[in-house]
Amino acid sequence: MQSVEITPGNKASIYLLAASVFAISTVEMLPLGLLMKIVEEYQVSIKTAGLVVSVYALGVVAGGPLLTALTSKVPRKKLLLALLVLFLSGSLLSALATTFPVLLIARLISAVAHGAFFGVAVVLASQLAEPGKKGSSIALVGSGLSLATVLGGPLGTLLGQQLGWRFPFLAVAILALVTILGIAKVVPHLPGGEAPHFRQQMRAIIRIRVLLALLTTVFSFAGVFLVLTYIAPLLTEHTKLPEAAVPHILLLFGVGTAIGNLLGGKLADKRLVATLLGSMILVTLIMTAFTITSHFRIPMAITIFLWGVTSFALVTPLNMQVLKHSEGAQDLASSMNISAFNLGNALGAFIGGYVVDSHYGLGELPIVSALLTLLGIGLLVCGVMQDRRQSATSSIHQTKSTES
Repeated sequence: MQSVEITPGNKASIYLLAASVFAISTVEMLPLGLLMKIVEEYQVSIKTAGLVVSVYALGVVAGGPLLTALTSKVPRKKLLLALLVLFLSGSLLSALATTFPVLLIARLISAVAHGAFFGVAVVLASQLAEPGKKGSSIALVGSGLSLATVLGGPLGTLLGQQLGWRFPFLAVAILALVTILGIAKVVPHLPGGEAPHFRQQMRAIIRIRVLLALLTTVFSFAGVFLVLTYIAPLLTEHTKLPEAAVPHILLLFGVGTAIGNLLGGKLADKRLVATLLGSMILVTLIMTAFTITSHFRIPMAITIFLWGVTSFALVTPLNMQVLKHSEGAQDLASSMNISAFNLGNALGAFIGGYVVDSHYGLGELPIVSALLTLLGIGLLVCGVMQDRRQSATSSIHQTKSTES
């Protein structure tokens, strides 16, 4: 890894990376609170409008690992700026899109940049950190995602309701331009790394235990985004909440996610599997309860806050589980798990669209979400059982070796 002299400018670089992550994560979340505005603008169904979430997620799934593999030798600063320019282009096109297909193309452009940017930002954060503070540096960059959930999404919804749904995309594009100018001036030049041994890493990734861990991530977050994608129409049409209240509910959810993210990390350090299993069971119970509480405003608000806490308590343990079982391929595994989260987002939005269009309607989204999370629990249990079988087999071999 390239050695970098620690200067005050390096800390400014890390803050600029965090601001960039905030901008990118906010754009991913904007349609969640503005879906009905998009429906009205393009005269499409709620199910069709949900494609703005699915297409974005699939863009991250495909774009992240692919661009990461193709750009390993590109100097980090140059790559960072190129990805931000690509993201800026997608945000501007989203703000100017005259037809729904153009909006989908714009979302895809932003998504491809999103997938690769996160990996580059984490590597840069570790390179620019002070000695012994790599974890803190990476966490600071990652705080942009938490801030987007707590502030970016709700604020974007509020601005979209007051000034039109296009305005938040334009505002984020301006923020992206500011970060581009700042990074161009402040971030030091760093070379790219050596090309990874992709085939060797893929052999490590396609082991059954790693695949089970990745699939657990997919179905855990499919359940989350099945409801989250359609939260605005669920609140306004099913709960009969005024549109002006939607940003406040999203803020409540965002506060819950920030608490859950912190709590999940601390608990996972002590008992990883117990944290994962406990959180997934709680999400299942909360979504089941939401089928009832969604009819009443105050119980609904409490449920959404608890849902934010428990669903995002899963994020760090899911990451840790994949890394734990992917020795020798952790860089690729980390990228693949980001893709798994977003594949879950796309799957949830897709299934949710069919539920909304069916005779079941918006009110049945939470119970379908609970069923998907139950499938994730089943995959987790299968993985734990395999761990125990491997441990038992290893003990038998060790015993025979000792006796001989």
